[in-house]
Amino acid sequence: MERALIVGSGSIGVRHRSVLEGLGVDVRTLSRRPGVGDFVDVIEAVDSFVPGYVVVATEPDDHVAAVDRLAEAGFAGRILVEKPFAERAVEDPSDRFDWVGVGYNLRFHPAVLALRTAISGQRVLSVQGRVGQYLPDWRPERDYRETVTAGQAGGALPELSHELDLVAWLVGPTTVLRGWTVRSGELDIRREDLALCVLGLPDGGLASLELNCLDRQPTRRLMVTTVERTVELNLMTGLVTCGDQVLHDRRVERNETFAAMHRAAISDGQGVCSPSEAITVVRQIEQLRSGPVTESAGGRVGDVGSRTGADGRDGG
Repeated sequence: MERALIVGSGSIGVRHRSVLEGLGVDVRTLSRRPGVGDFVDVIEAVDSFVPGYVVVATEPDDHVAAVDRLAEAGFAGRILVEKPFAERAVEDPSDRFDWVGVGYNLRFHPAVLALRTAISGQRVLSVQGRVGQYLPDWRPERDYRETVTAGQAGGALPELSHELDLVAWLVGPTTVLRGWTVRSGELDIRREDLALCVLGLPDGGLASLELNCLDRQPTRRLMVTTVERTVELNLMTGLVTCGDQVLHDRRVERNETFAAMHRAAISDGQGVCSPSEAITVVRQIEQLRSGPVTESAGGRVGDVGSRTGADGRDGG
């Protein structure tokens, strides 16, 4: 039987454990909080349990340190690190382990796969996306001000960075052209609760994304226009359409995508986000946050200027 160690005992760690146990995996949890997990010491966990697969599900600002601790404890197997991979761009740790992946599980959503098939091999001209949910409703059992999302390691960009990963996975590498981040003042959080991003696509097209922690009605949509068709995805309902044609119409339970991701991670890693891809997302978040921050009527606004001039040359 496969043995898996979950590093971290928060809500996402509990979810990973439940999903893996449902796949027939022997699972233990490592937590620095006494009495919460099966282990409190990483060396003891690695030496006595001997896992072949480890999921790092600590706070985002601890992900890199957790990976380092595993390597120092002698673990060299397969690792899945929760997203975002890190707070800032770091070195790819893949050469220290048999395999490393990052937990962008929406790549395994059947509706996303239907969209990817529908646009395969076509030149993409435009991508429009919006994802949002009112932060106090994310984890209603907890005060949102005490969650990671509200702290220095949180914010709309890292928490909702699935979209940055998905666009690149669907159409190829993207570049940040322009971005705005806002702390609206409606929420008591340290980072942005609203971000707008304009990305350059490989074939000269544009992607525009809105990521927010404010929508009272949860939203997660993508619309992709190619030279041949326009395909729309609604991840809240699982509906994918191309004109009058329905390509996918099934609401998917969240754990289904996690299960598919774990099956891939434990076997051949096919389709799982790589560390280099995830580090690119981290760099893009840094770029989107790097503009000058000014006060606005509703909050603080940051603006990242265009990286190129109107004629495509370096704008200086």
